[in-house]
Amino acid sequence: MTHVGAKSGRTRNSALVYFTDRGRVILIASNFGESRNPAWYYNVKANPIVILYARGICGHFMAEEIYGAERDRLFQRAKDAPGPYGRYEQAAAAESRYLPVLGFTPCHTKGLH
Repeated sequence: MTHVGAKSGRTRNSALVYFTDRGRVILIASNFGESRNPAWYYNVKANPIVILYARGICGHFMAEEIYGAERDRLFQRAKDAPGPYGRYEQAAAAESRYLPVLGFTPCHTKGLH
């Protein structure tokens, strides 16, 4: 994912694990279960237009944080897949942190700002 730094305004790149759901690309801001959200999360919250590059996916996308039952459903999908999200959730909970879920939908724009 290519995104813009919240404070610096510089272009940043992050390699992330994702899955798709109902036409959206889904990312979990786990930061390996650490006590703080990953830097890319704050960047995307401040500048929600990003560029995603993945298998068959390439273009500009608009990010939106997902809440409530929909967030819980998507997080359960992440936990049900092979991977560490169950452990990350437990580690984050020990730090009183909730793991954000973000959905990215295609958008028609020419830039990242």
